[in-house]
Amino acid sequence: MTAWLAIGPPRCRLRIHLLLPVAIAVAFLAGDLGWRYLILLGALVLHEFGHALAGLLAGARRTVVSLWPWRGRADVERFGGVREAVVALAGPAANLLVAGALALLGGGFTLRLGRAPLLDLAFTACLLMGVLNLAPVRPADGGVALAAWRAGPAK
Repeated sequence: MTAWLAIGPPRCRLRIHLLLPVAIAVAFLAGDLGWRYLILLGALVLHEFGHALAGLLAGARRTVVSLWPWRGRADVERFGGVREAVVALAGPAANLLVAGALALLGGGFTLRLGRAPLLDLAFTACLLMGVLNLAPVRPADGGVALAAWRAGPAK
């Protein structure tokens, strides 16, 4: 038996680990934690689909976004050079664009993760996920982009 549910067209698949709906249900049973978990999961999904969309626009034949209860991953074919760097930076860019839009909508966000309102949490999650993934070390997206850019065009 497989532990995955795959949905979407073959060119851009979404694979959901079967423990993810269980984790969502448990979070909602814990009260307010359910909405907070969904917001964090939404920031993760946005990030991974940023990579997938950039990969498709860069010419990938197929992308697969996999979601576990604790992490996500976008499998996009390797291009090398600038195209791979763009695909790597697309995830953080998606998070930062949403954080910017939320900042324009909400104004005074406080960057609190504790008992922040849900929009504040969405802003904070997107901002942190975008900024932290720009770190110029592997396996962060910034490190992948830097290595691809330094390696030059694909051979």
